[in-house]
Amino acid sequence: MLRKSFTLCLLFSFLFVLTASAKIWRLNNNPGVTADFSAFNTAANSPLVAAGDTIYLEHSATDYSTGSFTLTKRLVVIGPGYFFDPSNTTFPANTGLQAATRGTTLPFFRMGNGSNGSKFLGVSFSSTVYFSTSATAYNLVFEKCFFSTSPAYFESASTYSNISFRKCFMYSGGITQVAGATINDFVCENNIFYSAYIQLPGLSGTNNIFRNNSIFSSASSFDLSNIYVANNIWGGSSNATFTNCVIKNNLFQANQTLPPTASNNQVNLSATWNNVFVGGSTGSLDSRMQLKPGSPALGFGLTVGTVVTPDCGAFGATDPYKLSGIPNIPSIYSLTVPVSIPAGSPTMNVTFSTRNNN
Repeated sequence: MLRKSFTLCLLFSFLFVLTASAKIWRLNNNPGVTADFSAFNTAANSPLVAAGDTIYLEHSATDYSTGSFTLTKRLVVIGPGYFFDPSNTTFPANTGLQAATRGTTLPFFRMGNGSNGSKFLGVSFSSTVYFSTSATAYNLVFEKCFFSTSPAYFESASTYSNISFRKCFMYSGGITQVAGATINDFVCENNIFYSAYIQLPGLSGTNNIFRNNSIFSSASSFDLSNIYVANNIWGGSSNATFTNCVIKNNLFQANQTLPPTASNNQVNLSATWNNVFVGGSTGSLDSRMQLKPGSPALGFGLTVGTVVTPDCGAFGATDPYKLSGIPNIPSIYSLTVPVSIPAGSPTMNVTFSTRNNN
């Protein structure tokens, strides 16, 4: 496993393009592996790690501990994605995407002042990510991340701006806020909500977007205000609550109550809902959310950018959801390393296959 981690890091170091001032740091807590850091809070608090640096979370079966930690530094944090372990029956794998089958997970921590501009790519969160204090422009990006059980939570009755969730998988948890929080310039696109929810009645302004998301939920509630709602697939028996929203080209399994200003939506599709998603009980959870051939969501979306009549849901529009949240950097999807080599041998033959994930 030491050889695999070392080889993966070397590949990233050679192929990932960094700015002149930024530095890359390895985070690995596997026994016997030498890396720059073994805990996320230690790395983020280190005076060696400067604002704008990148931290790679390498594969591990153990959470990268954070303690009671608030991030106050702008960082780029990159994990390998999720849903890789073929033995995991709760979260079945998408096989052949990563050579290593273990993911990387961060437990709870807070995003504080100074973290403005941070970006998380391909990272799994096992507990709540808190947005703790007010800032004029947070500029936080969560892309291709996995939120398991616990939500992303706006915990202060403050004003938050410019926070986006794109191509993420929300499982059981979701996105929510404390009463009194005000959120503007919020973007939620091409995500999957699997038995998950979004409750943001504190959205304000005119630049909020909830577009091309896929929802598979029978009981979770959705409460949105002051937001553009388009090209989504709403699976579930309960109605969402919309306040002062623009609502266009969505599909609803339930007999959703919509305001008179809503246009070109399909509601009460329960009788034909099995024709929307691939579904089933095999394959990864995100692969089951792909559209079935002949789905009513195919080509039903409102134009996004240069894409005219895109598919509704997470896999449609200009920047679709990517299985397992694979970051857009090169990855090793096949790796063969000798179990042992003769004593004193000066070389070791390693075979690996890579792909570009742009």
